[in-house]
Amino acid sequence: MKHYNFYISIIIILNFSCVKNTEKDNVSFEASFTGARLDSTRYYVEDDKYIAYINPAFEPVNKSTYYAFAVTSEKEKEIKLELNYGNYKHRYIPKLSFDKKTWKKIEASKIRIDTVYGTATLKLNVSPKKIYVAAQEIETSKDTYNWVDSLLITHSFLKREIAGKTVMQNNNYVVTTNDSLNKAIVLIARQHPPETPGGSIGFKAFYGELLADNKTSNNFRNQYNIIAFPLLNPDGADKGYWRHNANGKDLNRDWIDFSQPETKIVKSYFEDLTSKAINIKFALDFHTSYSGPYLLILDSLNETKTRGVIPKWIKGIESNSQFKVESRRRSQELPYCYNYFFNQLGSEAVTYEDGDEINRDTIRERAKVYARELMKTILSNKANEIEQ
Repeated sequence: MKHYNFYISIIIILNFSCVKNTEKDNVSFEASFTGARLDSTRYYVEDDKYIAYINPAFEPVNKSTYYAFAVTSEKEKEIKLELNYGNYKHRYIPKLSFDKKTWKKIEASKIRIDTVYGTATLKLNVSPKKIYVAAQEIETSKDTYNWVDSLLITHSFLKREIAGKTVMQNNNYVVTTNDSLNKAIVLIARQHPPETPGGSIGFKAFYGELLADNKTSNNFRNQYNIIAFPLLNPDGADKGYWRHNANGKDLNRDWIDFSQPETKIVKSYFEDLTSKAINIKFALDFHTSYSGPYLLILDSLNETKTRGVIPKWIKGIESNSQFKVESRRRSQELPYCYNYFFNQLGSEAVTYEDGDEINRDTIRERAKVYARELMKTILSNKANEIEQ
């Protein structure tokens, strides 16, 4: 274990000792802002091409080849820019922005992907006005917490508290709706930094529906406390990590060992709640996959041990909307977050996966439908239990 920690430290030093602002032929690349990921750039005269070298902060890692940087030029022109990931392959279609708030995908005619070497070459219009290029919309911890602040203003019933500290001693927050209730559901968001489509956009829309001022949402909140961890890995989000926390650990593989501060925070929080006879009825963990959207659900045997909320929920979604649900069963022996809630707290639980390049309005609409149907299903199940 000592040797492994030394190896990780070397990786961090190499990554952050790279030049963050390079300039060649009047074109400048910047990666000094929060959430950036770029190791170095080089200009090749013979090809009239720039290459951006992008590497993970930690290994081993899956193919979440995240990048985020800014480009400016003294004169307006089009440049060729190759994204090079070394031993890894291109995954995300570049998103472009001038303000890190409004994003759009690069035009299909402006990108060529080499499936053999795993690179992507962009035709990028640059000018003195800074343009941001990123694998996904950049959502820093400050962005997420500003959003939470806005909710606290408009929803007086919300309560935010510091649940604990991350590896880098940043605050990790939990937000609740009504701590006086003895039943709750749980939302965990963004264990993996690049997964903003499901982990930020989808999560926010889902959570927003739970907080809405309508009959179903109000009735649900009167009976169930909604416990949300809106950003479990703020260190990773701010450092532009592909998948890990600041210790180089994939948090969604740490729900048996609990070796990391972030997962320990959650475990300690719910141990305290269950000691007070608080019943966690359902849990969702929000992610994004190249093959999403889908739900990771309980295996067939374990599903028979539950109240059947998940199959009823899926049926409700498909009956009352245009959405069709792909569900994938996984073993409850895997060290995933949703398995922790089932195995240790007896909760029905899912991993909520959206897709890398799914239309963002579709992501929001699906999340709202899924949230609405989940509330209706849980409320209906409770009514049936009372009648019995």
